Amino acid sequence: MIRPATRALIEEAHRFSAFYRDGFANHLPMALVALDAMGADDARIAAFARAYEGQLEPIAAADTRIHPGDEATFLGRAAHYPAWVEYFDERLTREGSKAVLSAWSAKLSEAIGAAAFHGAIRTAYAVESGVAREFAHALAYWAAAYRAMPTPAEPHGHESPGQVLAAISADPEHAGKRPPGGGISARMGTAAKSASFAAYVGRLDPATLDVDALAAALIRAYAATGDFTLLHGVTGCQAFRVLAPFLPPNATRGLWTAIVAAYMSCGSPAADGWSLQGSDALPWPEIHRLAAECDDEHDVKFAYSCWREWQARGAPPTGTGSNVDDLYRRAASARVCYALAAHEAC
Repeated sequence: MIRPATRALIEEAHRFSAFYRDGFANHLPMALVALDAMGADDARIAAFARAYEGQLEPIAAADTRIHPGDEATFLGRAAHYPAWVEYFDERLTREGSKAVLSAWSAKLSEAIGAAAFHGAIRTAYAVESGVAREFAHALAYWAAAYRAMPTPAEPHGHESPGQVLAAISADPEHAGKRPPGGGISARMGTAAKSASFAAYVGRLDPATLDVDALAAALIRAYAATGDFTLLHGVTGCQAFRVLAPFLPPNATRGLWTAIVAAYMSCGSPAADGWSLQGSDALPWPEIHRLAAECDDEHDVKFAYSCWREWQARGAPPTGTGSNVDDLYRRAASARVCYALAAHEAC
């Protein structure tokens, strides 16, 4: 759980919308949780919040009411975000967070990649924060940004996630070709309409349809490219891990579908290798210290997600070469060092 000062800042941030500048995601509550967990002091966290708030937009008053049974009408309608906040606030007050998350998990997991995974990511951070009203704002964002991926046939192939991504990157239909669309989510939607999309989803060996295997493929692809969309896939997998206890058994299939769409949406780049700039040599305490100095919310959240994924895999010792667990540390080190290139530690 987070410290009282951080909790107060998150509660203050509820005066802002989850959307700003025609669809950008408000990352403030998520970044505050990450900074707190990585040991940033209260003064630094408060300074980050004040600087970030300048770009945000106030939440509007709800102009409608979402009644039980009418939810489907309002799914995916960003303009009704304030109404969704009220809806979830009321349900959470009556039923509690676990009951509401469980009741909504099947529907929302169909849109695990909605808003570039941000709906799921913010909800996972709400779970980690323990701030009751943040659940309402996070679930409201996921519902307002709802955009379900198609549901291809169950994976029935013989390839690992990394092998499927490598095959896509070698396919002239997709290699180096970013589909059209105004933003990550729109490009993911376009990619999912590709004639070969379902076939690639289906090539996965069902034995590898688990969050560990999917996350391993994504951190390798990110390390090979530094791609911004794939960064969201890495943080999305960590969010999925947090939410997994509340999700239905088939939710991992939705995650895989969203990953293939995200990969195609960024032009199907290299799926393995190393191209990150910045030193990859820092240990976690130093990564945390530098992450706390970063002003970009993506740097902060990426370092945090990598750390949590490293922990989830048993916190192996550093210096283990290309081991996927240590790849999280190396990628986080490179990211914060590149962000703070002038810092003497890098």
